[in-house]
Amino acid sequence: MSLFVYSLLTASLLLPAAAFAHGVEVADVTGQAGVRTVRFGYTDGEFMLFAKVKVYPPSTPDATAQESMTDRDGYFSFVPFENGDWRLTAEDGMGHMGEIVVTVADGTPREAAPQAENAAPSGRLPRQIAIALGLSVIFNVFAFWYLTGRKLKKKGKPADGASPGAAHAH
Repeated sequence: MSLFVYSLLTASLLLPAAAFAHGVEVADVTGQAGVRTVRFGYTDGEFMLFAKVKVYPPSTPDATAQESMTDRDGYFSFVPFENGDWRLTAEDGMGHMGEIVVTVADGTPREAAPQAENAAPSGRLPRQIAIALGLSVIFNVFAFWYLTGRKLKKKGKPADGASPGAAHAH
């Protein structure tokens, strides 16, 4: 079996990791007075561990008021300091993003509208896929270099029965 076939088999074994993708679920959990707790997780029941969370206040929705991380169970808590719609986003660094809007009125948080996205907002590949593709490219470049070198050596060999330095008479 050629090295090229081994390269293809290796790549095909590593790339199906993309098929195991899952969605994001966000839940607004009732917290203590003045504190809002949100839980970020996946549709398969796993938690978004140590995901990067950004909090956007109502008065400046394009500027972050706080940046932190979820805990090991996917929870994140914050204290809203003004009334209005607070937007929270969480990214796990592998292409999953969850978003929730928490509405605060009269200093008391109320109804929330969770939303979730499966695609990476930055257009980046998930980390495992990027690593697999990078290794596959490196392996295939070396396989091509090796196979091309072998073919060139075979073409340069003298024919059977001919001596390397013998001149041909015409």
